[in-house]
Amino acid sequence: MKGVCLLVLLSVTAFASSAVNCTYLQDPSEFQYSAQKHWREVSDRTDTVEGVLKRVVAHNAAAPDGAKPMPRKNFIDEYIFGRMQRDGITPAPLSDDQIFLRRVFLDLTGRIPSPDQVRAFAYDTNAEKRDIIVEALIGNVEYINKWTMFLGDLYKNNTTATNVTRYFQGRDAFYAYLKGALTQNKPYNQIARELITANGDTWADGAANWVVGGTVPMGPVQDTYDGQAVNAAQMFLGINAADCLLCHDGARHLDNVNLWAAQQTRANLWGLAAFFARTRMARQVESQTPLYAKYIVSEATTGDYQLNTTTGNRSARSPLNRVSTVPPKYPFTGEQVAANANRRVALADILTNDPQFARAIVNYIWEKFMVVAFVSPSNGFDPARLDPRNPPPAPWTLQPTNPELLEALTQWFRDNGYDLRRLMALIVKSNAYQLSSEYPGTWKAEYVPYYARKFARRLDAEEIHDSIVKAAGVVPTYSLDYTGSLYPLPPVNWAMELPDTVEPRSNGTTTQFLNSFGRGDRDQSRRDSSGSPLQALNMMNNAFVMNRIHNANAGSTVQQLLRQTTDPLAIIEGLYLATLNHFPSAEEISVARDVMRRLGNQRGAESLQWALLNKLEFIHSY
Repeated sequence: MKGVCLLVLLSVTAFASSAVNCTYLQDPSEFQYSAQKHWREVSDRTDTVEGVLKRVVAHNAAAPDGAKPMPRKNFIDEYIFGRMQRDGITPAPLSDDQIFLRRVFLDLTGRIPSPDQVRAFAYDTNAEKRDIIVEALIGNVEYINKWTMFLGDLYKNNTTATNVTRYFQGRDAFYAYLKGALTQNKPYNQIARELITANGDTWADGAANWVVGGTVPMGPVQDTYDGQAVNAAQMFLGINAADCLLCHDGARHLDNVNLWAAQQTRANLWGLAAFFARTRMARQVESQTPLYAKYIVSEATTGDYQLNTTTGNRSARSPLNRVSTVPPKYPFTGEQVAANANRRVALADILTNDPQFARAIVNYIWEKFMVVAFVSPSNGFDPARLDPRNPPPAPWTLQPTNPELLEALTQWFRDNGYDLRRLMALIVKSNAYQLSSEYPGTWKAEYVPYYARKFARRLDAEEIHDSIVKAAGVVPTYSLDYTGSLYPLPPVNWAMELPDTVEPRSNGTTTQFLNSFGRGDRDQSRRDSSGSPLQALNMMNNAFVMNRIHNANAGSTVQQLLRQTTDPLAIIEGLYLATLNHFPSAEEISVARDVMRRLGNQRGAESLQWALLNKLEFIHSY
């Protein structure tokens, strides 16, 4: 069986997909129709297979080639295409409808579209249909799950980390806070403010878990203040140089790495850490068997950042000019606060009004949609190399790929109430986002910062899991409940619903499968989208995949198709739409139909779906 499957895989991967343009159906309910109906529209059913294939080829050949001037839908397009036009670079054409639909579903919701959704979109002749589908996806349940996962990664929400244990209850409360914030579409500056200033019980007040994440044990308390400052700078401002600067001055250490940081002293960054010097986190054990503890976060009215340490995770802190305490000072602008101010509240005010705060999240979001961030790594901003009106001295160059667009998006985001949904809609509605990933001319490396084509990406581990589930139609159930949970936790069915990247503990096979795709641990190991032989072996043989293909469940995609029809053409089309989300090309139909003829409908359908799941096209978004 596997030899036949491999033959199918090798054969099918040799051919590219092509779209079939179909008639427009006015009533949305008419999109819910069988695959046979589509083929009756293409052929009168008296043709031979060869006749059907000729009709499909002719239909596709008659489609417009898309070689038209690139329209500009919003100011993103003005910056992207204006720059290319200025420098004589031709952009790729727009992606076809089926590529776009799969891309936008995965990017906004982490799931692939259903066959009916693919058909509906293909047959819809409304010129605004791409904008309409974007608005339909943003804010739905799947969108909330995907972007809760994104924020969980950004803020490192986990149960047990190297530096601190939140326990399941703290993790779940943090997850609930983030999910609730996205469900309510809280402005991003409000989310940041609530995380920075939160007080209370970390099991009940989920936002309080953010500041706890900066804990650095087995050293003086200043190490924890530094850890909290590092998190504030990296997560909210995208500036990872703060970690280095809290150990030593930038000069001689960062001269060739970061122009801004090379000019900074350690004392300047102590001012950021001093904002946390009155934060108190009392650990309170709630159960010994099993061991569970919470933190009670509060803000004291006294307390300073003392320069009096010789041990711990950082080099010694010694008095400067006989001064042994450091007042809070925002190192990026020099702003200071009153002696009696609530320091974290003051920090939240200053930080969220800093343009770098908006710039950082714009960069993070741009990277998720466009693959190549304005600034890479996305937490590696150099504040001295961002302003196109004030470029850095040679040999330094401006850091962002498109500094003018980054600044325009940053200002737009601030002017529009830090609205994450509107920011995402703006990006994915642009034609810059909707370009094809195939470049018609000779691609050059210097085209990368122009975004002259859409860059393909490998799906995240959770997206691969959920796409397999959706394609095969066999939905798993994972338990998240545990002894000591604050309330009964309902089981989940989708990996994008998991609160942590170590779940599900209830299914070792699935956990191993997800881990093989580099989902990281939100602690020492970041997400990794590189490939590996283990990933290929898991896609070919893992029980999570195989049990979904060879499944007698009446709800599985294969079984549904076999109940609906005995027509191999209809089964082939159904599997392509369910798995790769496009209509099969003439050549793909020819290869697949030969397999169906030799193996029979059931074995042939199972072999074909196995082959489609194992195409690189399945685990990538183009």
